[in-house]
Amino acid sequence: MPPARQEQFLRNNQRFLSLPPQQQAQIRQRLEAWNRLTPAQQQALRDRQEVWEQLTPEQQRNVRQVLLPRWQQLPPPRRQAILQRLHSLRNLSESERQAKLNDPGFVEGLNPEDREMLGQLAHLHVGMAPDAP
Repeated sequence: MPPARQEQFLRNNQRFLSLPPQQQAQIRQRLEAWNRLTPAQQQALRDRQEVWEQLTPEQQRNVRQVLLPRWQQLPPPRRQAILQRLHSLRNLSESERQAKLNDPGFVEGLNPEDREMLGQLAHLHVGMAPDAP
């Protein structure tokens, strides 16, 4: 929906208007951020959302409570090393992806914890959409 129509919708939506001003501002900021994304970036986010929705509640909880906090605690160089490998898994079939993850040369330089993280993120298809934001 174009930005002008989004704003018109928000001004006429009672549920939105009943929200506190802070929440209204947050929604507007998110819409503005969305509108700044390229179509490819928007599609990448839609694809990630689809993957998220296919996870079981237990898997979602594991991502929120275990995987994400561990990822956030990683030093940037370790995150970058994992992301580089994730990007190289783009457009591979599941069997090709698994073969690469099992290739000692592919995971060389990663410690066991980072290898585990790489496998979990690859399973979730994180970082595999081209031009992800």
